[in-house]
Amino acid sequence: MLVTSSGYLVLAAVFGLSGVTKLRHPRALAGQVENYEIVPRALAAHVGAALAVTEAGCALLLLLPATRLAALVIASGLIATFLAAMSLTLARGRRIPCACFGGQGQLDMVGLPSLLRTVLLGIIVTMSLDAQPAGAQPAGARPAQLLVAALLLVLVFLLAETSRLLSLRPAGVSR
Repeated sequence: MLVTSSGYLVLAAVFGLSGVTKLRHPRALAGQVENYEIVPRALAAHVGAALAVTEAGCALLLLLPATRLAALVIASGLIATFLAAMSLTLARGRRIPCACFGGQGQLDMVGLPSLLRTVLLGIIVTMSLDAQPAGAQPAGARPAQLLVAALLLVLVFLLAETSRLLSLRPAGVSR
């Protein structure tokens, strides 16, 4: 129960960081959206801006008990969209930056680590949705929830980073 009731804090942190970073670098984000080759080039900047605003807004809504359920539904839509875009990119055999956190510089490439991280976030969304009783107004975060949320956040990124590092290991090299 504590893990499922802490999930919204993990999601708020991830979507908040991602959305704000994307909002700070709109040109870089537009180029990253173009790389996916899903929307017409002329719409890439608009789609990027919409994603960034949606992520940042979702983070804020997750923190408000009255809007948490709606925010979890929005989060599930974002996660599904990201998984679909990354899966399509992999199916096309393309190697591009995932744009998960939108900024400039060294970015994760679309691959197993980014898919794993996104799937884990999807699991957190699902668990959090399941923990929301219909019509109930959840109370604010308790200290134990904050601790569990921080640990879940570390786990998500630790697993994704481990996956990335394992994929960099040269073929034929074992323990």
